[in-house]
Formats: sequence, C-alpha cells, structure tokens
Amino acid sequence: MKTTKEHIARTWYRSESRPEIESHDSRDKEIIEWLDKNPVVFEIVTKNKSKAFGKKSCVYIGWAQNNNSVGAVIEKLRTLKGEAEASRFSSPGTIFQYRAQFTLKHYKDKGFTGGFFQQWDRKYQRDCLTLDYTPALSDEVIAEFEGWISDFYTTKKITIDGEVVKQ
Repeated sequence: MKTTKEHIARTWYRSESRPEIESHDSRDKEIIEWLDKNPVVFEIVTKNKSKAFGKKSCVYIGWAQNNNSVGAVIEKLRTLKGEAEASRFSSPGTIFQYRAQFTLKHYKDKGFTGGFFQQWDRKYQRDCLTLDYTPALSDEVIAEFEGWISDFYTTKKITIDGEVVKQ
C-alpha cells in the first residue's frame, strides 16, 4: 500500500464589520460583501425588532428561524437581500420587495416595529402578511397592504396584531 498526503488550500470569506461571519463557500461571498456595505442588516436578522425579517421571522426557511448560527445568519441575509432586490423569490415592484426595502430604509427610525396585518370581510380574516412600519409611515404601509390584498372579498376592516387600524 502506498500513502499519499495532499495539502489543500481553502479560501475563506470573512466580514470586516462582523468577523464572526465567515464562509469558505464562494456562493456566500456576495452576501458577506453586502453585509459589510450594510452593517444594519446583521441587527435586522439577528434581533426581534423587525417582525418581517427579524430573528424569528417566518419568511426564513425553517432551520434558520430563531437561529443565529453563522450559517443561519448568512441564509437570512441572503433572503433579505433577495427580497430587497427582487432577485430571489419575488418580482420587482411587489409588496415583498417593498417590505424588504422598507425595513432596510426605516429600521433605525423612531418607533420602528412590525405586525401581523390582516384583511377581514364580514366574519373572517382573509389575506394576511407580516410587515414592518413606523407610526409616521403606518398609513403608507397600510395602503401598500390594501393594494396587495385580494379584491375577491369585500374588505370590512384591516387589523394589525388584532387591533383595527382601518374600517
């Protein structure tokens, strides 16, 4: 038998703003570069302030939800970037792109929060979506939600986390 030793060089991609975020997968390079250009995105995906894209958001694949391991953070960053650029799951101009861009733009604004928006007909809740908003821009976000919901049902009210915000 003959034994051979092989030395392998591996390239690592490491964030300059968050050195704990690193990967040897070249597919993650663009995400890590985006993180360095937009450091607030780390806080968005690892904290609970954003309901749409925070740590526990249902927008992420199951294993990444409520998980702040390096792999999960990279996956959540990939999702947020993809939604904001409409390059992953949604098309340009959709409420999903709006939702991500709103979060990125207003995350540090006074009163930033999020909630579960629901359309109601006479008896039942119909369309729903988790969106972030600020008190100053809540009317804008409600209008975006109204533009997205189905007109199949007659909307009697819109609620955020169960509280009526429009009738």
